Amino acid sequence: MVGAHVDHLGHGEGTSSLARESEKGQIHYGADDNASGVAGLLGIAQALTEAKGKGELRLQRDVIFAAWSGEELGLLGSNHFVRTANGTGPEPTVLTPGITAYLNMDMIGRMQRSVILQGVGSSSVWIREIERFAAPLDLAVTLQQDSYLPTDATSFYLKGVPILSAFTGAHAEYHTPRDTVEKINAEGAAKISRFMAAVTQSLATRTDPPDYIAATKPPTTVGRVAIRAYLGTIPDYTSSDTVGVKLSGVVKGGPADQAGLLGGDTIIEIAGRKIENIYDYTYALDGLKVGIPVEMRVVRQGQPTILKVTPGSRE
Repeated sequence: MVGAHVDHLGHGEGTSSLARESEKGQIHYGADDNASGVAGLLGIAQALTEAKGKGELRLQRDVIFAAWSGEELGLLGSNHFVRTANGTGPEPTVLTPGITAYLNMDMIGRMQRSVILQGVGSSSVWIREIERFAAPLDLAVTLQQDSYLPTDATSFYLKGVPILSAFTGAHAEYHTPRDTVEKINAEGAAKISRFMAAVTQSLATRTDPPDYIAATKPPTTVGRVAIRAYLGTIPDYTSSDTVGVKLSGVVKGGPADQAGLLGGDTIIEIAGRKIENIYDYTYALDGLKVGIPVEMRVVRQGQPTILKVTPGSRE
């Protein structure tokens, strides 16, 4: 399967918008998140269809293309698919061997130095596939082992399916009306799509399916559902292999901004809880109380700093 989520935030309804006060109610265009991934999905479908029509593609298995809805609300579309894959039968515990792999594209439109390939630890085949197809395209890659991701790939990984997800990183326009088409690196997105198409074709024409590597499940998974306590931090998901949670920015006027947090800070402790990754951070936020100040320990330019932040509410 190859997938990308087609939904975004409309006019910023709900709790996920990071729009500035002056932008409230404006259209959130979602050019990167995730029109870029949907464009890649369509490009791969077109390329494989043309190759098959010319007799250049001999499939050993089918390829299913899916444009998911409800991702921003908590991976709703992909979750529904994996839970109801047996039709009216019981919810499956695993989707293999019916589905041998899932490739995902979520925000592939802002490539600068490299594309981040996530979920590499879900199968031993990914390193070989990446080495085989990235170099001929002159595609620079950053590899992340983590297979529990804030995107639709996680729905499949939890059902025993190896995953590979392409992502080019968070930015200041994320979940705002400023995520517009003129900021897209179209050449970079096309190169990523050609790479994912090559991997798709390789998987669909090989006789042996990828193996699945199970990882220890973190204390909580990261979805798109808002947590009641609100700090206004924007995590840098490209830095998930570092200890702590590095921020790509903070929402202007939000609790984190008022507390003095800055983009580039790495959160290592909050309210006495050690933070080693995004899952620890999400779990810690769930325990905060609106209006009750807590201490936050961050690393800023290599130096530890203690700040006091008062969680707000999205409600």
